[in-house]
Amino acid sequence: MAGIRELVAGGETEKLEFKRSLAEKEEILRTIVAFSNVSGGTILVGVSEEGEVIGLTLNKGDLEDLENSINQLIEPKVYPELQLVPYNNKLILKANVNEGFNKPYLYKGACYVRRGNVTRRLDRDGVVGLLTRKATFDSIIFEGEFKPDMDLIEEFLRRAKDRRRMKIESSSPGSVLRKMGLIHEGKTRNGAALLFSWDCSSYFPQAIIKIGYFEGEKVLDETLIEGPLQVQVEKATDFIKGCMRKGYTIKGLERIENWEYPLDVVREVLVNAVLHRDYFSYSPVTVKIGEFGIIVENPGELPPPLKIEDLQREHPSIPRNPLISRAFYYMGYFEEWGSGTLRIIKSLREAGLPDPEFIQEKGYFRVWIRSLRSLERYLNENEKKLLDFIRARRSVSRKDCELFLNLSDRSIRRTLSKLEQLGLTRKVEKGKRTRYESTAL
Repeated sequence: MAGIRELVAGGETEKLEFKRSLAEKEEILRTIVAFSNVSGGTILVGVSEEGEVIGLTLNKGDLEDLENSINQLIEPKVYPELQLVPYNNKLILKANVNEGFNKPYLYKGACYVRRGNVTRRLDRDGVVGLLTRKATFDSIIFEGEFKPDMDLIEEFLRRAKDRRRMKIESSSPGSVLRKMGLIHEGKTRNGAALLFSWDCSSYFPQAIIKIGYFEGEKVLDETLIEGPLQVQVEKATDFIKGCMRKGYTIKGLERIENWEYPLDVVREVLVNAVLHRDYFSYSPVTVKIGEFGIIVENPGELPPPLKIEDLQREHPSIPRNPLISRAFYYMGYFEEWGSGTLRIIKSLREAGLPDPEFIQEKGYFRVWIRSLRSLERYLNENEKKLLDFIRARRSVSRKDCELFLNLSDRSIRRTLSKLEQLGLTRKVEKGKRTRYESTAL
C-alpha cells in the first residue's frame, strides 16, 4: 500500500507512467517498449494522468489478452512483471519493466524511448544511436540474492591501493561497490556478482573457463574453473603453468626460469577473454593446450568498428563489459587500455616465439599462441631432419649441418636461414665461430 501511495504521490517521471485502464493497451505496449529501450520503469494501470487512483474493473481474459499482446506485438521478447495490487479497496495493475539487453525493442515495427515523462517514437537516426548504446551485461541489475565476500573486497582494495593508489574512505561492501559503479540507485549490478561472489558461476553458469591439456586429439587432463572472474584468471594461469615446459638460463650467479610461453602473455590472453567475452551467450571460455600451443576462445566477436588487422597496431579500447574491465584495471591486470594485443605480440617476439593468430568467426573470438613445433608444418623433410639434429646436439656449426645432411654450403645456409626466420633456431656467436641452437625449451 505504502509503495503505491509513494509512487502516485511523486507523479509521472521518466521511470513511471500512469494509465487509466486496460483500454489504453496501445499506449501501455508502447511504454513497455520505451522502458525496455532505456533504463526500465513501472506502469500503474488504474491511475489517472493527474495521479488519482481510479482502480481497475477486470473482465475475464483481460490480463491474458494483455500478456498475449506483449508476446505477439513486441520484438524481441520482453517479460514485464505484471502484478495486481489492492489499494484502498481498489485494484491496481503494476507492470515492472526491466531495461532490456537485446535493444532495440519494437512495437508493431516502431521503436519508442522515454524522454522525461513522455514516450516518444524514434526516427532512423535515433534507432542507430540506440544500437550503439546497448546495455552491457555487467551493468544490468542483478536478479539474485547477492552476498559479497569480504575477503574478495579486501583483496581488491589492497591491490587497487598498491597498483593504482586508489583510495576509498570506507571498506564496507556498499561503499566499494558504489565507488565502482556496481551499485546503482540502491540496486546491485551483474558485475558485482561476477567479481565479488564465490557463487558467481552458480548465478551465471556461462561464467566459467573450460580448460584441457591435449596429446594429439586425446585429452590428458581437463577441468572447469569457476568462481569470481579474477580468481578464474589466476587458477587458469596455474593450470597452464602445470602443462608448460620450463627451462633455465644462468646470468652471472643468478638462475632465471624460462617458461615455454611468457607468463605475462598467458595471463593477458586469459584476462582479455574474461573481460571481452559475451556473457549473454551461454558458452564458456575454452582453453586448449598441446604441442600446437595454447588456444583461448571466447564467445563474442570484436565490437565494431574494430577489425582483426587493428589488433596489430594502436587501436581504441571498446570494452564489452566496462564495469568489470575497470575493476581489473584497478587490480593491475593491465596497464593501458587498448594495448593488450600489442603487449602480447611484443612479449612473444622477445621470447623468440611466433606472432599470435587472432581469429573471429561464427560469433567467437580466438587467440592462438603458437608453439615453435606448430611451425614445423612449413618445413620439408630435410628441414625437419636438420631441426631435430640441432635440438639433439643443442649447439652445432654450419659444417656439422653440411656433414649431417650431405648438402652443399649454399643449401645449408638457405635451410638455416629459413629455420631462423621461423624462429625455430638462433645464431650464437662463440668466440670466432658461429653456432646454431634450437629456441625450444
